[in-house]
Amino acid sequence: MKKTTVACLFGGVLLLAACGAPTTQTQAQVQNDARCAAGVLGGAAIGGVLGNQIGSGTGKTLATAAGAGLGMYAGQSACN
Repeated sequence: MKKTTVACLFGGVLLLAACGAPTTQTQAQVQNDARCAAGVLGGAAIGGVLGNQIGSGTGKTLATAAGAGLGMYAGQSACN
């Protein structure tokens, strides 16, 4: 379970690092960013849970990490 948590957190950090430097934003932009963050985190959680249902041992860990990564990508894609 610890490997899965680390893999999910690492993927989240990479995704957030890609966001870039902060800029002045309007209230609408801030609300949109919050919805996008919720989509990314929700997608990662759902993908991680679904990936965790597959395989055993190292394969299960990899499937969980892959599910979380794909969920994050899906959540990000829904925002753009």
